[in-house]
Amino acid sequence: MKTTTKFKPLKLDEKAYKRALRAFFKQKIKEAVRVYLSATVLAIIPTWSGASRATFEKLAHDAGTSIPYGPQRSIKDKKPLGRNTSAGSGIHMNPATGKWSFSYKTQLRYLEYNEYNRATKGFPPQPFSDKVRFTPYGFQASGAAAVTSFMKKVKLPDPTKFMA
Repeated sequence: MKTTTKFKPLKLDEKAYKRALRAFFKQKIKEAVRVYLSATVLAIIPTWSGASRATFEKLAHDAGTSIPYGPQRSIKDKKPLGRNTSAGSGIHMNPATGKWSFSYKTQLRYLEYNEYNRATKGFPPQPFSDKVRFTPYGFQASGAAAVTSFMKKVKLPDPTKFMA
């Protein structure tokens, strides 16, 4: 007895899979930003004049969310100052190279100071000391840890769904 079998090789629909990957990464990078903002802005950065939280607005906007502000404790609203010192923040997507990232940058001097130093009452270099709250903030390490934990749980789309 003779048996003949023909195998048809599976073929990946590469274009469809790349489209799915682009949509997937776009969604996941936005989720990662929201995780980052939750671990930094919501958990650590207080609202005094609004400036520190406002430095995160561009990044939040790119992720499709907004920055909440608690009661403002300062007489002067400094949100515009915060927005102006965060150039370069945002989500950066380049599907052609496969690079998907986000960045947060600020030059807001008192946020930078409070990130690394314990604010104490007195004259400069502690010019923000009347607003003492759990400093140093250490929000960068908290944000990085939260995003790393989130990314460890991310699974790529199943390529077998794109086989024909």
